[in-house]
This record gives sequence, structure tokens and C-alpha cells, in this order.
Amino acid sequence: MKKNRLIHLLLIFPMILFAQSKAITGTVIDENKMPLPGVSILIKDLKIGSYTDFDGLFSLTVPEAGKILVFSYLGYITKELVIGNKGTFNIQLEIDTNNTLEEIVVVGYGSQRKSDITGSVASVKVDDIAAAQNSTVDALLQGRAAGVQVTQNAGSPGSGVSVKIRGASSLRGNNEPLYVIDGIIISSAGEDAANASADNNSLEETQNGLNGINPRDIESIEVLKDASATAIYGSRGANGVILITTKKGKSGKKSIRAYVNTSVSEISERYDVLDALGYANYQNEALLVNGEDPRFSISGGTIFPIAIDGTVSDTPAEQHNWHNEIYKQGFSKSAGASFSGGTEKGNYYASVGYNDQGGIVENSRLQNGNFSINLNQELSDKFSIKAKLNAFYSNGNFAQDGDRAGGQRSFVGNILRYPTLVTNGGTFDNEDGISSPFTWVNDFQDTSEESRFIGSLALTYKFNIKGLKYKLQAGGNIRNKERRRFYGLTTFQGSSTNGSLSISNLESKSYQINNLLTYNRTFNKKHRINAVIGMTYDVRDVKNTLYAVNDFSTTEFGVDQPIYGQQISRPLDVLPLKSQLLSYLSRVNYSFDNKYIITGTFRADGSSKFSKENRYSYFPSFSLAWRANNENFLENSETINELKFRIGWGMTGNQGISAYQTFANYGPTLYGNSDEGTSIGFVPLNVSNPNLKWETTKQLNFGLDFGLWKNRVTGTLDIYDKQTDDLLLNQPLGPSSGFTSLLVNRGSINNKGVELTLSGTLINKNDFSIDLGGNIAFNKSNIQNLGGSPEDIYINGELENRVFYRGQNISTGNYFRAPANIFMEGEEVGLFYGFETDGIYQTEDVITVSGAQAGDVRIVDQNGDDAITEADRTIIGNPNPDFVYGGYLSMNYKRLNLSIQMNGVYGNEIANGNSIQLGTAEGRSANILSQAYNNAWRPDAQSNTYPRVGYSRESGSPAITDRIIEDGSFLRISNITLGYDIPVEKTNVFSSANVYVTGMNLFTFTDYSGYNPEITNFMNNGNIVGVDWNGFPNAQTIMLGLNLKF
Repeated sequence: MKKNRLIHLLLIFPMILFAQSKAITGTVIDENKMPLPGVSILIKDLKIGSYTDFDGLFSLTVPEAGKILVFSYLGYITKELVIGNKGTFNIQLEIDTNNTLEEIVVVGYGSQRKSDITGSVASVKVDDIAAAQNSTVDALLQGRAAGVQVTQNAGSPGSGVSVKIRGASSLRGNNEPLYVIDGIIISSAGEDAANASADNNSLEETQNGLNGINPRDIESIEVLKDASATAIYGSRGANGVILITTKKGKSGKKSIRAYVNTSVSEISERYDVLDALGYANYQNEALLVNGEDPRFSISGGTIFPIAIDGTVSDTPAEQHNWHNEIYKQGFSKSAGASFSGGTEKGNYYASVGYNDQGGIVENSRLQNGNFSINLNQELSDKFSIKAKLNAFYSNGNFAQDGDRAGGQRSFVGNILRYPTLVTNGGTFDNEDGISSPFTWVNDFQDTSEESRFIGSLALTYKFNIKGLKYKLQAGGNIRNKERRRFYGLTTFQGSSTNGSLSISNLESKSYQINNLLTYNRTFNKKHRINAVIGMTYDVRDVKNTLYAVNDFSTTEFGVDQPIYGQQISRPLDVLPLKSQLLSYLSRVNYSFDNKYIITGTFRADGSSKFSKENRYSYFPSFSLAWRANNENFLENSETINELKFRIGWGMTGNQGISAYQTFANYGPTLYGNSDEGTSIGFVPLNVSNPNLKWETTKQLNFGLDFGLWKNRVTGTLDIYDKQTDDLLLNQPLGPSSGFTSLLVNRGSINNKGVELTLSGTLINKNDFSIDLGGNIAFNKSNIQNLGGSPEDIYINGELENRVFYRGQNISTGNYFRAPANIFMEGEEVGLFYGFETDGIYQTEDVITVSGAQAGDVRIVDQNGDDAITEADRTIIGNPNPDFVYGGYLSMNYKRLNLSIQMNGVYGNEIANGNSIQLGTAEGRSANILSQAYNNAWRPDAQSNTYPRVGYSRESGSPAITDRIIEDGSFLRISNITLGYDIPVEKTNVFSSANVYVTGMNLFTFTDYSGYNPEITNFMNNGNIVGVDWNGFPNAQTIMLGLNLKF
């Protein structure tokens, strides 16, 4: 009977409790008066509450016992309000300046409180405006994190982007960081379909390996820079790690966001080459110098060709300005939407997007579409599941390409060097083998088609032990890309082969399985432990398929019909590569009294790339931090709010070799037979070296994080020393071996640097605020050991005996056919190497060098033997910057917002290979710079800047000269955005709307004479550094966009 009464009482108690209840509603906004979703609203002393939706709205039924509402949100001061008789509440929460470091930061295989971070980690915020201005993830980082150098070219849709963190850790070229998206490793940075051309001179334009990751889907980016932070990734962490967390839904009302933007781009810089009149005068003078008759008759502004017999043509020559005729305005547009929502048990986020990016050349275009969905669901009190899928498709045509044989046979080279006077219809010039610029628009194709799928599934189980969880995650990345390049009959390459087509296919598959046991617990409000232990298994399977044909019976079909190619120049070649990595990892982070933090990690990697004896390597790290601001002597300071000292040491590795490089590999070779056919042989490709092992990088880091005046000014200072040993280098072999080199572990490189980041709020009053920030990073590299034998070399005029090796030849043609770089013990990476010059020989000079005359370039005879030979080469420049920097300015006034982003590099030099011919008036038919002709040395107007008309010693030269070495420093205002928040609060359709106009790359301050001081040539070739060889021009862009929230 008593039991029934008890049940009855429990049933009617809620009815009694709510008999006198009332409904209340309200809105919660942040410091900028924007809706704040996900705010917790609790009735004090009662277990009743709710959350704000995406519009900051909430509703709650309050029983009679409810007296006080408690509003709380991470990073904001908790607020209590007496309910009284009010039915509507409009609440503005204030930022908790004393707890700004308590935000959660994603780290390797987990997350930590920012206050507990002991390594060097930079966080990059991603808002809708910033995401709209960058089509790839790597480009989004430019200028936003200290020590992260991003090199890109906005003028070429889909072009490659290089990201380097704290200098080069390896001399093999691929110094790209590791990208991890929601726990799934993406290994395609720097990867592209292989070059299928059978022409060894072919130089393929690099395209981006990270296409397919929509910046608008990114919630946050963390850059792990020091080894104590990256050692958890072991052999993949030597170049730094970039952790990307994508957006997910939140509990509350469904949210729909949409965006649309359109933009126009145009070339930002031009070379000042001779116009038609200047070119005619140059050609005539060059002929007269050689005792020949002039080629052109000039009458006012009209120019007539002169025949060999002296007859002046009645038909004037065509006059062209190739920059204006080939480079056009490129029009682009993007549109997309996202959908999100959730409950207390789960959430979802989905997005779709479309981009149509037009380049600054007529037939340069890239189109792509993407779809992404993130699902999170609690299946029970113990189990939860997370699922992610991202799909991407793109196709494009790129109008830039070239040959290593020389600029004459490249797109950019033709625009610069093709005569501005045309007398033969502009199709082909036989003297220099220069294709007309129009042929690259009308008779060349470089098409690309790519698809990518990234997916993951994670299951998490909560144990009965508080804070203990097990996570099983499986994920993968499937990427397929086909690239086709066709040269028609009016191109140089196509004219010599009667049409040429190369086809390359990249099939890349990777998957990984993570087994992780995590523990996160706080004891007695003083002891906090965050730990992870686990095992991961990674498989990467890559296959390149190459095919090329020549001699087309018809070129009508271009890239679409290889069957019309009558000669197979490269039989179908399949290049498979498969590698596996088995790893064991652990990390423990312990914090005592929010003052003293210690972190230790350990990882063991086993790679299939190495022999059994060297398969495993071990990567530990250890770091400490002291939060001095929580000590008694600073606890009540009004000036210093945050002060944390950090020190960390760790070891990472690099397995930057191909999957089977420890073995002796064999491949096909083609040769003619007696039947006038082709036979295929089987030959060795390399010398095996089973002793190859990992490159290892050890790094020591000292750090300081601080916040002043209620964190209105915050900053980070890091000092590091990074040492890489057992470098993987090619050791030269004698001719008797039949091979040129053997890959071995030898050598060491060191990087030391300082990084500083500052940000502050200058004004924050009512409706007006100004935020300002910047970062700067100094890095100094030093090659400590190369393991070779010393040789004689001149340095600053003195003969020294040093260990070094030369870089790779830039060109296979007559110009720039020598290496531009040298790698020497005791020096920075890739110093420029060639002839030192000392102006121009004048008439009164005593010339002792053999073959030189007045008007020639005065090359310094280092050894004094009166002859200029390879022995006279010396160090002539440095491609490494003194420092890189970035900064931002953000202003808000009521509904207006203005943001400015900048980035720059200082102290580096560039070898401008284009100026080898452009800066020399050789007298050939190729065009040159205006100043190279107008300021050329002449007996009656002697110059010390440019050589005489007819000087031709650059062709076939065994070395470059310091005349092409230029200051590459620049400051670029990369982004200026002005936005306006449209008042839509009273509408029933939109909750917010923002319209904006953006200018990208509008201003660049530099002394570099080339198209773009951000060099993207040879970006993944470690033997060629800082060289501009027919680099594509950059673009300025104006964008108009609209962001909507429903």
C-alpha cells in the first residue's frame, strides 16, 4: 500500500511543481552583438535548463520554485539574473579575459586545454570571409602563423602551393608538412600525376595536391611546429604537422547558410620589353654592328620589312603587344550552402559547393564541386559514433607549360621573347625555334580531371572508469587524376613530332586504422591528467600510368583521341608504389595546480620502405611548462594576466624515399632493331642499398606565452634549434659502375630560429573596435656535414678547400644550362653559384682575359689565369630569407567591418633566369628588355650596366652570372576586405546577411624585376632553390560576395 502511494506521489509531483510555472523566452548575444548559439541556461538549484539555438534564441518553462537564471558559455563570464515577473530576457555575455587560454586545442591524436600545451602550437582562425578568398587549405595559412612560409601563385588556377615550417629539414626537396584532417592523414601535398612525356626536356607545371578540401568546411587549424608537439607523428613529423578540424552541427535550431561570390582577375606585373618600334631599331642596329643591311624601314609609326635585295615591302609588319593580347581578365564565381543542426545526443553538418575559376589566359580554367557531411551521434551512455565523408570532382585546362631546354619553347618565354613585329603571319620563327604566343592559346592543351573521396568512421566507448575512453577510427583517402597534354603542329614540340600527346594517370589510395585509449581526468581540482596510448596502421598504394604518342594523322581531336597518334613514343608504363607503416604511440600530459605542466610522448614506427634491420625507429619527446601568472606574486597583477614558460625537446623522422628504393629496381629500355621496329629490353635502374635508414630530426624549443592588460595584448615567443642527421643524399659513382649515383645516409643540416607573434585590441568601445596583430620569424640554416671529399672553390676571392656538391642543371638548352645552386658544408642551403661580375669592359680598359673586348661583361677571373672557365665559379648569392612576416588589421564600426592581411619576405635573393636573354642584346630575333637595348654599351655612350649590342657569351655559358641575381624581398598586401552586415533581424527569412568586397594582391612592394617574387618553379626539387625560370605571372583580384544565414 505504501509502495503504491509512493508511486502515485512521484507521478503527481511534477504536476504540482509546474502548476504555477511560466514560459520565458529571450536572446543571448556576444560582445559584438551577434547571436551566441549553444549558451547554457539553467534554473539555479534545479536540474532544469535549455540551450540557445543558432540565432541565440531560447525558451524555457520555469516552475514557481525557479528564482534565478544562470547563463554560461565557454570563454565568457557566467551571468546570473533574477527572474522576477519578466517574461523576456535579452542578455549580452562578456568575454572572460581571465580564462581565454582555457579553450580546447586539437593536438596529435586528441585535444588539450590551451593552458596545458607545452609545445609550440599556432592556432589559425578561419572565418567565412577568409575561407572565401582561398581555394585551398595551404593557401589559407599565408601570413597567419609565425614560421610558416607559404609560396603560391594566384594567377594560375589550381597551381601548386609550397608550405615550409621552420626551414628545410631535408635536402631531397619535399619539405611539405603533414596534413591531418579530423584524425585522417592526407599524404598528397606535393603529389601530382607524373610527367608522361618521352621528351626529357619537358617541364610540367606543378598542380596542387590538396585540392578537394573546402576551406569553408574548416572550423580550426592548428600548426604543430616543434618536435615536442610533432613527435607523436614520428617519421612523418619532421616538417611540422597541420591539424585541420572540420565543422560540425550544434544542438538547437537548424541552421542554413549560403554564399555566393564573383570575382575578376588580371595580371599584376609586366616585363618592360621592346615595343614594335624599339624592336625594329634594335634589329637594325644589330645588323649594322655585324656589317649587314637593316631589316626594317621605319616611316613614322609604321614599320615595313626590307627584303634581302633591299626592296622595301609595301605591306607593313604586324605590331603586337603580347602582354595585352594574351593576358586577359579572368572571371570566377563560387556558390554553396551548408546545413547543420542537432540535439543533445547528436548533430550533423553538410555542405555543397561549386567553383568556376577563370585564369588570366583565355583557355585557362578550373571548375570543381564538392560535397561534405559530418555526423555525430551518441548511441547510448557508453557508445558514440562519428562519420565523415567528403567528395570532390574537378576538371580544368591550363595554358602554361614549358621546356627545360629554354624559355623559347615555353608559354611565358614566348610572350616575353617573341618579336613584337611579325612578318611571316606569326605562326613559327625558324631562327630561334620560338612558337608564337597564339599557339599556346589555340594549339596547346593541358587538361586535368580529378576526383577525390575522404572518409572516416570512429566509434568511441566510455568505460565505467571516469575519463577513460577507447576510440576505434578507420579512414581513407582515394584520389584519381588524369592529366593530358597535347602539342599541335604550330608549337615547337608539335612541329618536330607532327603532333605530340602525353597521358598520365594517378591512382592514389591510402587508409589508416587508429586504435586509441584515452584518459582525461581532474583530481581534487589540482591534478589533471590527459593521456593517450594506441596503435595505428597506415597503408598507401599509388600507381602512375604513363603513355605518349606522336605523329598524328589528324590533330583535329587534340587530347581526346590518342588513337590518331601513329608513333608510340612511350609505351604504356605502369609504376606501382605501395608502402605500409605500423606505429605504436603514447602521450601523457600532467598539470598540477594549473601552474606546472609536463608532457611526454613516445612513438615507434615500422616502415616497409626499409630493410628488416632498419625498419623500426623510435621518436621520443619531453616538454615542461610553468604558468607563472597563477603564482601568488602575479595572481592579482593588473598588468600580467598570462605568463607561461615552455621548454621542449623531441625527435622526429623522415622516410622520404620511394617504396622500393632499398632494392635493385629494373625497368624497360627501348632500342631499334634490324626490322626497323622497336625492341624492349630489361635493364637495372639503380644500385641497391639495404643499409638505408631514416633521416632523424632532433629539436629543442624554448617558448613564452603572455597576455597583458586583461589580455588586450597577447603574444608568443619561440626560440628553437633543429638538427637533422643521416640525410638521404645521392653519392656520385664512377663511370665504371654504370650508374651516376647511389642513395646513402650521409650529412647533417641545422636550423636555428626565433619566432614572435603579437596581437592586441587597440580600441573596444561600444560599436567601435580595432584589432591589430603580426608575426615574424627568423631562420638560419647550416649544412654541417655532407660526407664527401673536399674540393677547391673560390669564396670572396679566396681559394678554399671545402666539401660541397652542385645542384641540378636548370636547362638542357643553350641558356641556363648550368646549376644555379651549391650545397656546401658550413653554409646555408642552396647558395647561388656562378661567375662574379664587375660591370662592363670600357674602351680604355686593359683587357687581359682571352676573347673579351670592350662592351663585354667583365667576369672576375678568380684564379688569374686570363681565361674564364668553370674554375672561376664562386658563391654569388643566397636564396634564403633573413626573415618572413605577416600581419593583419581588423576594424569594426557598427555594421561596417574592414580587414587587411599582409605577408612578406626579407633578405632572400632570386636567380631570374628570364633576364639571361631578356637582359642581353645579342642581336638575335628574340625580343629583350627595353633598358637592355636603350642602355646597352656603345662606343659613343659607354654603359656599365648592360653589355654591347651583339654580346652573345650567355649562350652555352658553363655558369650563370651574378647579373641575374636580384633582391627577392617583398611586402604584399594580400587582402583588403570591406564588409557590411545588412539589417535583416526583423525579417522572417534571414537571421544575418553580410555583403563584402575584397581586393587580393592589390599592392606588392618589391625591387624584383620579374613577374612575381613568390617563386613556384621547381618547388619540390631540393636541388634547385630560388630560381625563376619562365615563372607564371601573379594576378590581382577584385571579389564581390554575399553570405546569408537563414
